[in-house]
Amino acid sequence: MVRALAADVLCVQERGLGSAFSRLTGLDPACHARLSGVAVLVRPGVRVLHAEHRRLRWFPGLERRSIAVAVVEAEGLRVAAASFHLDLHAGARLAHAVEIVRRVESVAGRFDAVPVLAGDLNELPDAAAWRHLASRYAEGGEGATFAGKRIDAIFTGPGLEALARGVAGAGEDDLAAASDHRPVVADLRPV
Repeated sequence: MVRALAADVLCVQERGLGSAFSRLTGLDPACHARLSGVAVLVRPGVRVLHAEHRRLRWFPGLERRSIAVAVVEAEGLRVAAASFHLDLHAGARLAHAVEIVRRVESVAGRFDAVPVLAGDLNELPDAAAWRHLASRYAEGGEGATFAGKRIDAIFTGPGLEALARGVAGAGEDDLAAASDHRPVVADLRPV
């Protein structure tokens, strides 16, 4: 399924990544936060200028969360790609969304890159963390991504547009076998 997407950059959540995943997909890990399973992977030929993973503020009784951030460059476009997976608790989601924006914008600023955030928000578009991200960035992606609801998205910073392109050649059986979530796929282009 990942090969069918033919992505330059892939942000994943909830996946244990290892050398087998890289061999199967043909993608190289740019950054992987083992603690929370978030990662940014790139196709060969995409330049990785910076990579880091950061733990997010811990809320007692909740899972530890983190983000993976990689500054990558391909075909003259430089982005600070961030992969994240927000909590089921609304207060933690909003606090983490605020923290993620600060971190990604800091990294993007240091490398003159445009922020691109991709993640499982575990909430609908009218909820607080989603609204916080959408107030700063343009949304990409469309349609239901999990259990008939839209809880996953791509957000792009100024100067970029995310053109939704669906699931690009992946069959229903491949999608079901790969994840219980539908992938959010977009072509990024400067505006």
